Amino acid sequence: MDEEVADRDRTHAALRAAFDAHYASLVRLCALLTADRGWAEDLARECFVRIAPRIGSLAPEAVGPWLRRIAYSQWKNVLHRRAVERGAASRPPRDGVPVHLELDDVWDAVRRLPLRRRACIVLRFYEDLSEREISEILGCRVGTVKRQTSRALAKLRKEVGDDDR
Repeated sequence: MDEEVADRDRTHAALRAAFDAHYASLVRLCALLTADRGWAEDLARECFVRIAPRIGSLAPEAVGPWLRRIAYSQWKNVLHRRAVERGAASRPPRDGVPVHLELDDVWDAVRRLPLRRRACIVLRFYEDLSEREISEILGCRVGTVKRQTSRALAKLRKEVGDDDR
């Protein structure tokens, strides 16, 4: 019984340390993916619920990548579920892009990207992850990450009119 309590205390301490170290950045990542602060906070909390049973077996440096992978998977699952419930695609409608762009306009263009391309852009340029790390999170090959990122950047350049390639 004492060992059971000690294990529970170690798990709780590891989960608290992971939460303190990763919650804020995970919420920011989720906010960029979801474009909704409330949903982002819910998604981040769900990630900690899902990692809790494994937290004791993960090295501290592995916790962040696991949380990002869980966040991406959960976000994708919710979007898929919503699309099925609506019976339509979950992409927002395309609006014209104004000539004078602001940061919000760029993020609107990012949010219009297909899911995997959006995830590649956010993970690469916001989270500053390598292509290999992104491929592990998305569960695909490095070449797929390179191709999706390249296509996403081309689409963004076209939408926002970046002539400084």
